[in-house]
Amino acid sequence: MFVRFRSTNREEWDDRQIVETRRLTDVVESMPVEVTDKSQVFRNWLTILATFCLLLAVAADALATQESADTEGGDPPNQAGAASVANNNPATAYLLEQQKLVRDLRRLQKSLLTPEIVAGFGSENRAYRGLLRTGVRRGNARELEILQTCLKYRAYSLSDPTIQKDPGLFEASFKNLLRDLSSAGAQILNAGDKQRYRELLCGELLPFFNELLENNLYSRSAALELLLDFGVAPARSNRGIIMYDQMDDILVKVLSDVAQPDVVKTRAANVCKKFLQKADVTPLVQITLANTLISELQRPFTAVAYQNTLLSALDEIDTPRELVGQKRAIVMLAATTIIEDNTRDILIRCRAARVLGRCGFDSSIDFDVLAWKVGQLTLESGVRFNQAKNKKAPKWQLCGWHLYLAFHHEKKKETEKGFLNRADKSKLVRSGYEASLPVMVKMMRQDGAVSATSLNALNGWEGKNKPANLKFDPASPALK
Repeated sequence: MFVRFRSTNREEWDDRQIVETRRLTDVVESMPVEVTDKSQVFRNWLTILATFCLLLAVAADALATQESADTEGGDPPNQAGAASVANNNPATAYLLEQQKLVRDLRRLQKSLLTPEIVAGFGSENRAYRGLLRTGVRRGNARELEILQTCLKYRAYSLSDPTIQKDPGLFEASFKNLLRDLSSAGAQILNAGDKQRYRELLCGELLPFFNELLENNLYSRSAALELLLDFGVAPARSNRGIIMYDQMDDILVKVLSDVAQPDVVKTRAANVCKKFLQKADVTPLVQITLANTLISELQRPFTAVAYQNTLLSALDEIDTPRELVGQKRAIVMLAATTIIEDNTRDILIRCRAARVLGRCGFDSSIDFDVLAWKVGQLTLESGVRFNQAKNKKAPKWQLCGWHLYLAFHHEKKKETEKGFLNRADKSKLVRSGYEASLPVMVKMMRQDGAVSATSLNALNGWEGKNKPANLKFDPASPALK
């Protein structure tokens, strides 16, 4: 039986601070939304989601077939012409298919709420509020039924079209479920009992969330974001909190599902990043997530924003290599493969360089090779920056920043981030940073072209310092 009591002064561990200060940000990592008015958090999140859902529909690569503001939600004009273009251009065909998936989800109006669920919540709400905090007595079928009914109402409310059309109502529905997840088991003293109760509650919610993940865009995005509150126990010994053990399975399922549009997968990748940041994630789960993220990065024609978010999640993988088999440093291998892929957007290649300085590593990694490779990419980026017609484009500033963070830590407490910290005795790493820094800074400041002196100096460094062996890891192939 779960221990109950009426009141407590004990501080709750269960994500109360997240409820108070949590900021729902854009799924695109490089475009955070700064919120100072807490009452506007959820409305801003809805606006961001709606904007991102339009991303594929207004991509510049498909100007001839894209949806305009006047035709949003309808069929693209000149479908015959669009089909002809798609037949000759696989990238355009992929974009059109993504547009169709998004349009179909916009049109989906499928409320999971029924009059019986609404009535059941109305009659059981008071009992539910008590059970939520004090727990369900083991073997008490009636209390479990009340919990199930009211959790179903909370989750299914996020699917109701009437609620979704009113930002205030949808905000309230989201916050109600968020609050319930945060306060579940708050009055259970025994830590083991509390964890078991929270596991029970998450297990009851999971089937409802799976249904939301098959509903429209708002339902799917809200369900993914709320997964971050499936914590079951507080952090121990400077490790992350303990999350419900099936949360990672849901993320893998969404990211691997060909029927999920990339706009939903982008949200899932962002949730994956936050999950890795806040939770105690085992090496086995980390490698599973890493393989899933890498598989998505290998798919052709995906949007730059999606690739960017996948890479930002890989930043958080601190398990350095596979646990079985070849035991490759798979995250670094994926990042270097992207850096060497000239068909990719330069922003993504620079973002991959940042991963090299932030993901997990061990003593087998040769940072001299990685520093030389990032120096080479910095030189290429500087040349392309000088050639760009619009040097004020945000991508160039981000390129400079990502390249800088391959070498350098971002925060003072990040004592193991960046090549300079990871190979602090390497003269090649230090000289590569010094040769690259003027180019990086010029791109970040965007106050004119990189000087010929800086480019020539970096080019000279690259030629004189190329390692004889370009294998950064014994289990990985040599770089080009």
